[in-house]
Amino acid sequence: MNLLTKFQQYLEENNSSSSARGYASDIKVFLTWFKTTKGSVLTETRLKREPHILNKAVIEAFIKNLHAEKKALTTINRYTASLRVFGIFLVQEGLVPVNPATKVTIKKLPLPAPRGLNDDERYKLEYVFRDPWERQNNKAERTRQLVLAPKLIVRDRAIFLTLLYTGVRVSELIALDVEDVEIHPRSGKLLVRVGKGGQPREVGLPKQVRESLTEWFKLRKLFSVKDHALFVDIKRNFTRLTDRTIQNILSEASERSGVQVTPHVLRHTYAYMLRRNGVQPEVRARLMGHSIEMAMRYGSPREEELNKAVESLDSQTSF
Repeated sequence: MNLLTKFQQYLEENNSSSSARGYASDIKVFLTWFKTTKGSVLTETRLKREPHILNKAVIEAFIKNLHAEKKALTTINRYTASLRVFGIFLVQEGLVPVNPATKVTIKKLPLPAPRGLNDDERYKLEYVFRDPWERQNNKAERTRQLVLAPKLIVRDRAIFLTLLYTGVRVSELIALDVEDVEIHPRSGKLLVRVGKGGQPREVGLPKQVRESLTEWFKLRKLFSVKDHALFVDIKRNFTRLTDRTIQNILSEASERSGVQVTPHVLRHTYAYMLRRNGVQPEVRARLMGHSIEMAMRYGSPREEELNKAVESLDSQTSF
């Protein structure tokens, strides 16, 4: 039985079938590379005789070859992980004294740029919150919706605009009480009492949020709300909204607008708008309840902005 076959049997006993196939496939590539590079086959007999023939330097040479072949970093990291599993197998079989891949570094992948909405997407979403949503239900439910829909859109519009234009997290939004909001004719703010890490912060309210919240406050006064919650369930018992309700509102807005949106996408959009409007990282960090490093990642420049920046140099040359 050759080394690869024995390794495959080990994998089948200790891993799912898909993981076993993946590890075995990667090690098959490694063993082929070893034979081509070293001019000999890596066998169980040879490892027993020369256990140090498979060492960290050999593993690193294989990884270097993957880089030379322009393999993706995710692919290279996968091979590294497979080699670590192979090393565990070899140690258990008594073929090598230590796992040769243990100290080979798995490279950190660059984090993908956070995605926010562009202006067209944002306008499409805002548009669906202008008028009540009509739903196709049975007759009794349709009659009920005719009464509820105008009220729901007032609340849901205020929720959507608050998320979009203050950048608060869903957990922070549903924890807001009426007393946490302060509105004046030309200014306003909300108090996030317990932000991420337990830190409170104040966030200013732009005009569109102040107007939507004012409209919601007027409507909210008509209900028998005993809870201090800012946003409540007006379909049933006027209790504090849950994050599931927020997700449902945005899911329906996505379906109606054709724009996929989540609370986190709205938060990234807020950061993007702040950055585009020249707001400094320190200020963005404070508004969003982030470290400056994280604030620099949120709302990062879009590809079209980067291209535009490069194109701006076209006219700078004397040629």
